[in-house]
Amino acid sequence: MRLGSLTLSVLCAVLLFPALLAAQNADLRGAWQVESYVLVDGARHQVDGLMLFSESDWAVVYFVKDEAGQPRRGAGEGGPYTRDGDQLVLLRDYLVIASETIGTLPEIPLRFDIPGVTDQVVEECRLEVDGDRIMIEFPSGNRMGFRRSSGP
Repeated sequence: MRLGSLTLSVLCAVLLFPALLAAQNADLRGAWQVESYVLVDGARHQVDGLMLFSESDWAVVYFVKDEAGQPRRGAGEGGPYTRDGDQLVLLRDYLVIASETIGTLPEIPLRFDIPGVTDQVVEECRLEVDGDRIMIEFPSGNRMGFRRSSGP
């Protein structure tokens, strides 16, 4: 019985390894529609937006909505990025953000970050790839989910 279990385990590993490797190396280039925003405290927010990846740069614009579906937080961010398997490092050079308080999300006064005026922000994130969907877990523990809308 042990040999059968071992054989089954090895067979599963051999069959699943290519899929896992493909997911780790999936091409991010293109456009990704924002589908979910879950805070580290478990709070879920309605969100709408788009994230773009080129070969070396990223940009995102998103809006967090209140219970009535009205946008109460808006942000645009971007800069270069690097990726190594499930490690995604977003280097943020550009940011514009403003927000009212939405649940546990605090108010944020209108803010602009640009190179030469503010320091670059480095966000070392974890990336999960599942076909045409990705999930980015930010250093804060907050997670955003996306569905591919165009690209390779």
